[in-house]
Amino acid sequence: MPAPGASPIDSVTLPRHPSPPQRAPFPLLAVLAPLAGAAALFAITRSPMMIAFAALSPVIAIASTIDGRVAARRRRRSEARVYRAARERFLDDVALAHARERALLGAAHPGADALMTDPAHRARRWAASTERFVPVRIGTGSAPSTLPVSGTADTDEDRDLLAVCRIVDGAPVLVDPTAGIGIVAPAIIGRALVRGLVAQLSDAHPPGVLAITAPSGDVYDWLDDYPHAAQADAEHLRLHIVDDHPDAAERTDAARPAPESGPSHPLELDSRARDASFGRRTMTAVLALAADVDGLPTGCGEVLEVDAAGRINRLSSPGAPETLRGELVTARSTALFGDDLASAALSRGVTGGRSLPDTVALADLSDTATSEPTDGLPAAIGVTATGPLVLDLVASGPHAIVTGTTGSGKSELLISWVLGMASCSAPDRVNFLLVDFKGGTAFARLSALPHTVGVVTDLGHGEADRALKSLRAELRRREAVLADLGIADVHDSDAAPARLVIVVDEAAAMLAAFPDLAGLFADVAARGRALGVHLILGTQRATGVLADGLLANCALRVSLRLSSESDSTALLGTDAAARLPHAVPGRLVVVRDGELVTAQAATADPSDVSAVAAKYPMSTPVRPPWLPALPERIPLTAFAGTPAGSVVLGALDDPDRQIQEGIVYRPQAEHLLVLGVRGAGKTGALVSIAAQWRSGVLWVPGEIEGAWDAFEWADSILHSGSREPLLVLIDDLDALLARFGDVHREEMLDRVRSLLVDGPRAGIAVVCSAAVLPSGLRSVAGHFGERLVLRQADRQEHVLAGAAAEFYDQAAPPGRGVWRGLLAQVVLVEDEAVSRQETSGVGPRVSAVERLAFPAGTTTIVVSRAPGVVARRLRASAQGLRVVELADVREDSFSPQADAPVSPTAIAVRAQSEPMAIVGDADAWQSRWQLMTRLRRDGSIVFDGCTLAQVRGILHSRVLPPATLPGHALIYTRDGEFRRVTVPE
Repeated sequence: MPAPGASPIDSVTLPRHPSPPQRAPFPLLAVLAPLAGAAALFAITRSPMMIAFAALSPVIAIASTIDGRVAARRRRRSEARVYRAARERFLDDVALAHARERALLGAAHPGADALMTDPAHRARRWAASTERFVPVRIGTGSAPSTLPVSGTADTDEDRDLLAVCRIVDGAPVLVDPTAGIGIVAPAIIGRALVRGLVAQLSDAHPPGVLAITAPSGDVYDWLDDYPHAAQADAEHLRLHIVDDHPDAAERTDAARPAPESGPSHPLELDSRARDASFGRRTMTAVLALAADVDGLPTGCGEVLEVDAAGRINRLSSPGAPETLRGELVTARSTALFGDDLASAALSRGVTGGRSLPDTVALADLSDTATSEPTDGLPAAIGVTATGPLVLDLVASGPHAIVTGTTGSGKSELLISWVLGMASCSAPDRVNFLLVDFKGGTAFARLSALPHTVGVVTDLGHGEADRALKSLRAELRRREAVLADLGIADVHDSDAAPARLVIVVDEAAAMLAAFPDLAGLFADVAARGRALGVHLILGTQRATGVLADGLLANCALRVSLRLSSESDSTALLGTDAAARLPHAVPGRLVVVRDGELVTAQAATADPSDVSAVAAKYPMSTPVRPPWLPALPERIPLTAFAGTPAGSVVLGALDDPDRQIQEGIVYRPQAEHLLVLGVRGAGKTGALVSIAAQWRSGVLWVPGEIEGAWDAFEWADSILHSGSREPLLVLIDDLDALLARFGDVHREEMLDRVRSLLVDGPRAGIAVVCSAAVLPSGLRSVAGHFGERLVLRQADRQEHVLAGAAAEFYDQAAPPGRGVWRGLLAQVVLVEDEAVSRQETSGVGPRVSAVERLAFPAGTTTIVVSRAPGVVARRLRASAQGLRVVELADVREDSFSPQADAPVSPTAIAVRAQSEPMAIVGDADAWQSRWQLMTRLRRDGSIVFDGCTLAQVRGILHSRVLPPATLPGHALIYTRDGEFRRVTVPE
């Protein structure tokens, strides 16, 4: 017996015999030629040496002959050893091939004991053809082998080896029941053999296809529970049991009636007699038992003589190799097997009649389709009048269409079909992508299956479009895998990807929502068989909805009730689907392999999903055909690191390539513009960039004074010639600019434009965010080499910002946007300590605002919008300060009293001892310009609440003072510089 796991042998070749030895002839010419030559030389030379040379010629010839014979003997011995080794290998190969053949025959034709005791055989129960009887196994013995043998048998030894190849020992011996089987044996032994044969036929053919009749009496009461014996006839096959032993009386009760008319003996019936009630031919077989050959009916094509030990001698086959060991079964075992058959028939809706049940539970079909590994995808989805309906999407497809009106049970059928395939195939062999365009309720429970790679609904924004677009990438991936494996079809290698079954409920709604998917599904239908991708498309009607190219590749067609005869005829070639009853959901018509079958679909419940999932508790998670959607929060720690001079802005989702990768932004290469409404995550994007940037960072503050100072500092860096990398971050640029006055705003826009245009040459990169790009920057918008579009106010703004309309999502989470035409999610800096101030690595803070001071011996000019108020505040808060209102100053007189008019000369004298402040409004000071000219030579000018025009009018200059916040004043020093100050309260 070969070792388990040995490689099977498909054919053998007879070893070649050594060629027969041939005696080499004596080299006469080789002897005579040298003699003649020596004689001629002697005649010429008269040298005695020539005579000596002539004598050497026969010596050499004799030695050569002896050497040749020794070599030939060695060669024959070597060839004999090679032949013996080849003969041993040949016999080993024959034994290995016979063992494989014996195992295959045993699996294909199990004995009655195996059928009754091994649950694995239940998967193939009632799966035989309905047109003719299957061969039955009468015993175990020597059987002809089908092993191909090449080579010629020229010798008796070759013929002996060939005889060894032609016979398989211990193999099932099969007989065709149609020829009529006669058994000559003692009653006990013969009936045990009959029981075994009946059990085999009952397991192969379902009731309604096979009917069994037998004699009455207690001898055959084990047939009482067999569903095949509960009817007088069948559509295709009839088996008559005839017992000639004295204790077997002809049965007359209604349970197993004999034919009412016709020939006197069943064997005399035409084995292909026409059954008038069904309009088709019915095949009849006879199983006869007698004590001797004369007791058998005439015409038994196979006569078996069985002794008391169960050994069988085939009298009708005198050339049979040896005696067989019969398949003997006890009456009790056969009766228990009948109970099992009756239960199976009842649970599968097979009662022996031609009517279909109104409901079928999927759990009752759990053992129907095989769970053993196969190349197909078998699934029991319902019952027919003759047994379970098993559909194989691979063998009968590779794609299927399921049609049916609303309420016909289409969704339940799809669920049962998926569960049936999952029950028979592990997750590493088949995966399911379920697409439900009715809201997701139908397939939601199937998400618990380990086979399910995704349930796509029409509810989530972009979910269906994203998942289905990924199928193109999945097809390309499978092509690449098959190319790497060097195969053309997934069934050619176990390393090929698992089959992917795409089940779509309401395909018409899907194609209406995504018209471009029609071409994709047509491509899947055309190439799916080899790539292992299969379609099951559910729709209310197929005609006018699915393209002809798609329909042409869907050979498996299942239709529940249809309202239109034309729709039924267009899909099935018959109006049968339009004639299905309205009151029975799940009633269907199937067209497969050119056959039309009516059946009742099975219904699943939640426990069926749990039962299938429990079959694969340790299954490895399957690979989905697309990556999951981007999460709403991606921490910075999710990325290992970035190249020098770059930052990770977030994650990018590319379903067309089935990858999600980090967005690497290089500030020194391009400026970045982030667009989005409030709450869209603009600030978070800038914070994440600042947190990662390791060079200089200037975060422009959001108020006008700090922003003005920051841009002044950046402008100085721009024109200083420095090449140190600097990152300028501006958050909410449009809102910031709106806070400035017109002149200051234009100046700020000029500075931003300058940074965008000239910044790269100085190593300055600009990253700014805005709800809308300010109109003053649209001329330089092209200098923003990168753009991140976050959530916008509406779809139109989303498109105007430069993103595709399909990515617009009003409910997008913060940080969700579009980068380079793909969906993106901005990275999140989870450390709350990271703030704008802490990320401002270089550059000025907001300039400190000093308290207005009045040094001794100085005169300060105060230009105020409310001079009286300011004068009172100064008198109340500044001790030692003489406050004079401009209206009280006269140039032609001087009075020492505090409340008397003061002349300029007196002012100069008094300023030498104490500080003085002269307060007036802009108009008053402009009218006293000569006084202003004298005073400003040695003093400073304070502008409190003045407009830009007033400042320029007082200074007689076009200078632009820095922007200030309300409550802050400007002081213009003698050095020509502006500083921000606060007037004392």
